[in-house]
Amino acid sequence: MSTISASVALAPSSSNTQSFSFSKPQGDQTFFILPTDVDPKLQNICGETDYPIECLTTTIPFLDENVALIPVSILKVEIDAIHNKTKEAIDKAYEFLMNPSTSRLLPLCLKTCINNYNAILESKQRILDAISIGDANELSMELSHNMEHVFACEDEFKEAKIKSPIAELNSLLVKIITNSLTIYADMVKV
Repeated sequence: MSTISASVALAPSSSNTQSFSFSKPQGDQTFFILPTDVDPKLQNICGETDYPIECLTTTIPFLDENVALIPVSILKVEIDAIHNKTKEAIDKAYEFLMNPSTSRLLPLCLKTCINNYNAILESKQRILDAISIGDANELSMELSHNMEHVFACEDEFKEAKIKSPIAELNSLLVKIITNSLTIYADMVKV
């Protein structure tokens, strides 16, 4: 598989750049082009995460003039992104459940994923409460459990020796959760 390399300046006035290597898009894969007018504050926050491109692409749709570009606000936006991407994953799983499958194991895997996704949705308010009161242990525990739920979904497909039809969404969820943990640990909890 070929790759595309790119350098992205994370702050317009900075001489520091960060290089990323992407798999070359194939077929109907989406390739994101970021707007050139991304606020430098957001660039700096996302630039400190493990997945800066995903941070930008998942926060920008939720930003409006009322969102302060400070780490705690961006963390809350990332929690909204987790929630929305989880709902999208549930919709995809149900879509695959409704289609006749060549594998009798696929519906079982998808049902496990749906149960795990529902657990992620149920955790949103607990996460927001933990952010509000500064409970680092609760926040870390809830986000870590969410990551485990995504891994449990993917493990079902591996154990059944079936290619996961929602692997891309699961990968994005893991990246958003990882970024959320980083934003909290490195920027909010000081």
